[in-house]
Amino acid sequence: MNLNILDVDRLSSVPVWVVFAIVFVLLAFESATLLGLFTPGNSVPITLGVLTSIGVVPWLPAVVTAAVASSMGAQWAFWHSRRTATVSGLGRVESALPAAVMRVVLGLTTQARSRPRAVATAGHLIGGIRTVTPRLVATSSLRHREYALLSLLAAVVWAAVLVSAGAWLGDRTIIRTALGYAWIPALTVMAVTQLRRRTRSSSPELVGAR
Repeated sequence: MNLNILDVDRLSSVPVWVVFAIVFVLLAFESATLLGLFTPGNSVPITLGVLTSIGVVPWLPAVVTAAVASSMGAQWAFWHSRRTATVSGLGRVESALPAAVMRVVLGLTTQARSRPRAVATAGHLIGGIRTVTPRLVATSSLRHREYALLSLLAAVVWAAVLVSAGAWLGDRTIIRTALGYAWIPALTVMAVTQLRRRTRSSSPELVGAR
């Protein structure tokens, strides 16, 4: 079996704007929805870095695209959680969580309320935590405009570091192959999510037809 079939090098045949569009959607999805916990968000800017090392995409646009997408997703999560007054954005989800899990969530929320700026900035730099942070900080008194600035600054640092790391690792074939396979979970989760949404939206029509 040829494991190199999904080598990142194969993206060199894809138009640059398509690569950036896919990256933007993936990173916005990762920070905007809790399903982003199941996607390898950090591997996306690293992949961009690898592509810069082989001359497919320029470094600066890669960093800007990754940073803006990740920050915009986080800002949407912040806004949505504040509007719905829930950490997950869905009250029925939180009511179904075990008491022990809710205690952990409440503990993290307390930290976010007491140190919202530190949590907003540091949380965006860590995979997984980046998806939860905006929802926790939304329960604090931090203004949306201030959070937007902090998340964007943190996203720029995060993107610059990982894109640069990918550029440095770009000459290693095993790294390029591993990154190619790392995109599979992210694309799968997004595809399943879209299918579920379409199924739910069509359900009332089917029921009415009966």
